[in-house]
Amino acid sequence: MPTRSLNPTCLQARERRHRRQNPYGNRTMDKPKIGQLLGKLDKLLDRYVGGGPEAPHFLEYQAFMWDGTRMTLKPIQRPVKIDQDDLIGIESIKKDIVHNTKAFVEGRKANNVLLWGERGTGKSSLVKALLTIFDGTPLRMIQIYKHDILTIQEMYDIIARGKPYRFILFIDDLSFEESQTDYKEMKTIMDGGLEKIPENVLFYATSNRKHLITTRFSDNDNDEVRPSDTVEEKVSLVDRFGLRYGFYHFSQDIYLEIVASYAAKYGVRMDKGKLEHMAIQWSLGAGGRNGRIAEQFVRAILDEIVP
Repeated sequence: MPTRSLNPTCLQARERRHRRQNPYGNRTMDKPKIGQLLGKLDKLLDRYVGGGPEAPHFLEYQAFMWDGTRMTLKPIQRPVKIDQDDLIGIESIKKDIVHNTKAFVEGRKANNVLLWGERGTGKSSLVKALLTIFDGTPLRMIQIYKHDILTIQEMYDIIARGKPYRFILFIDDLSFEESQTDYKEMKTIMDGGLEKIPENVLFYATSNRKHLITTRFSDNDNDEVRPSDTVEEKVSLVDRFGLRYGFYHFSQDIYLEIVASYAAKYGVRMDKGKLEHMAIQWSLGAGGRNGRIAEQFVRAILDEIVP
């Protein structure tokens, strides 16, 4: 019996009828994907029913990164470990910062901290070293990038619910250009406004600028009736930091001491006089003497960049 061929119109009609009867075709969703979706839905419900961002596992992690766009805290899997003994030339400042942090961790009154000054002198390293010094304590550190500082208040509920942990909000290289006005909002964030700041939080910031924002002599020479108000407004954010320390270029003796420390740490074997002569020449080419330059010099020796 000859087979009857269907014209294209009939084939299309048959396909449409089949799709209406079985809209999903032969596709099925496997169980693992369903489980993943349910897990994500549970997290979203916890976040929005609880009235705030999801709280991370503070018991498992010591350091976190704040994402101001997603309003989440990302645990840092491999936090940096810095030995406080490697921080040479800043012993007095280090002692004060450790004392202030210890008081905070123990639930006593403590101050916000601003470390300002020359680059490469150990400002950021000193703050990061607190993770090593206070390992095993309730101290937790949250790094905040400058572009996320205006979202810090969204974190306060997480921190308040995070007791008994104590949180340092670490803002590295904090500064504002003359045209920026974010520093005005930052004052409210640190003071709290009508919202009380959680008692288990402190701000630790570093900057290359003493006043965080550019100040000029021309600020005292304008048409304002009280030109000093302009200057006061610009520097008022600094007043929110109870402890403020300046970092400066190291003396040659301190610089060479740091070089010797890194050389011993990295296993460099060289005559002391030759090592110091090469280190001084390196610092002249690098344009300064600080811990970062000292470490770069020792690494250059290891890589045989320095003859």
